[in-house]
Amino acid sequence: MDATDHTEEATTQRNHLPQVVHAASGVISLIILASTILVLSPIPPYGSSEDEVVNFYATHTTSGYIYQFLAGIALMTALWFLCYLYTRFRTEVPNSPLPMLMIASGTAWVGFAIVYLGLFQVFSGWAADPATHQLLRAFSDAYVLGFMFSAVPATVVVIAASLSMRRTSGWPGWLKASSFIVVLVQLLGCVPLLAPDSALKAGGFITYASVFAVIVWLALASIVATRSERTASSHNQGKTYSRI
Repeated sequence: MDATDHTEEATTQRNHLPQVVHAASGVISLIILASTILVLSPIPPYGSSEDEVVNFYATHTTSGYIYQFLAGIALMTALWFLCYLYTRFRTEVPNSPLPMLMIASGTAWVGFAIVYLGLFQVFSGWAADPATHQLLRAFSDAYVLGFMFSAVPATVVVIAASLSMRRTSGWPGWLKASSFIVVLVQLLGCVPLLAPDSALKAGGFITYASVFAVIVWLALASIVATRSERTASSHNQGKTYSRI
């Protein structure tokens, strides 16, 4: 192997390493989001009493701030992975509008969720002032109910991404099939929007399930993508060594 071959190999490895990191961002997102389970207990669901709401925000001020920070990073990391998918899908399905639909919906999903996360600080301030307790209770219901609307763009993200996956590009069939389960969870997440007083209450289990379902599915896609990127890197190295 001459100096030129050494240079080409080093350049190939340097250029491909970022792709592996980008592909792994979906797994990173899940790890960060999962850590929030240990930080903050479930928020009061829709219809909780004034005392329950006030007590929650008054006693979880610090942990709530930490939760905001970690959840925000997790969602932005998920958006990072969607950006990776977008660039990859533009090559795999170049004439399809689905990749653009996926990244646009993903941006709306993450942006919508982060705005709602920021309200935690406002609520903590209201919990410290007895004059705003009734207002806090009303806004708490609006908060958990409004957050469920994020299930709509999240559904579009999963559908657009799964329809963009091709087996010829290394995406397994089970990954696309599992997207139906995620979509079903998102549809259940929309139930509180239509029937707030139903058994599926906003702020309850369905709220967390709708978010984690998408993040878990993206993490599975991330694992597949990381493997394919590492395989491609090894293949490129093999081609380099074959010239020795």
